[in-house]
Amino acid sequence: MSRLHLVLKISNVLVYLFFLSSTVYSVFGPNPDKETLEKHLTYLTPAAWVHYVWSAIHVLLGGFIITQWFDVAEDGVIHGVGWHFTISTLLNAAWLVLWHRGQLILALIAILLTASSVSFVFYNLESNYPATNWSNKLFVHAPFSLWHGWVVYASTLTVFAAFTTVEKHGPDVLHIVLSIFGIVFLGSTAIGYVEFKKQKGDILGALVLAWGLFGISANQHNPWIHWFAFAEALIATLYCARPFVARLLGRQTTESAPLLG
Repeated sequence: MSRLHLVLKISNVLVYLFFLSSTVYSVFGPNPDKETLEKHLTYLTPAAWVHYVWSAIHVLLGGFIITQWFDVAEDGVIHGVGWHFTISTLLNAAWLVLWHRGQLILALIAILLTASSVSFVFYNLESNYPATNWSNKLFVHAPFSLWHGWVVYASTLTVFAAFTTVEKHGPDVLHIVLSIFGIVFLGSTAIGYVEFKKQKGDILGALVLAWGLFGISANQHNPWIHWFAFAEALIATLYCARPFVARLLGRQTTESAPLLG
């Protein structure tokens, strides 16, 4: 192990411990600060339980921190992720601080930069460092798939928090239309995750968005927003089964081919 690689791994450990566990986990962990989560209400604000997805990300990233010390994950960690774990974590923490302070435009910039960094890891791993064993799938690829889905979701919420308002009498037509547009965007992105790897699909990223859409439906009482969110959540969830159905049908076709011939 070169000195630079050692510094990278130590940096990953320090960032994980001091930023994820102490800052983000205190908000999205088992005892979330609801005041922070509901600080900037929008018509896409989900139920508080949606944010428990970060607990799963936190656990899997803990596995990433451990797995990085073993040769089996060397290529994925050093070349697939590189310094982007440190960069993404710092940016994610900056977004949280800015969100809490009400500096929403800066928070939007921070979350978009986070999305850019996490996206680089997401696509680099899938394109150049595919998982070859269960530990790589679970602790290198899976946390960044979940994180990527979450950061898309958080970016959408931040856009709405920065540029829309919530009225006491409920949403007007413009806010309903904008909310439906945001919901359709999240649902379409979930389907895009499934299509990304063709027959395999990126199910985890899609499920994060479906989970978020169910949360929106649970928390929003305007019938248009509520039911559109529920419908998109249901479609996204069902669409996650598509790769498995395609694989099953493909196997059946292959097994039946000699008989047909």
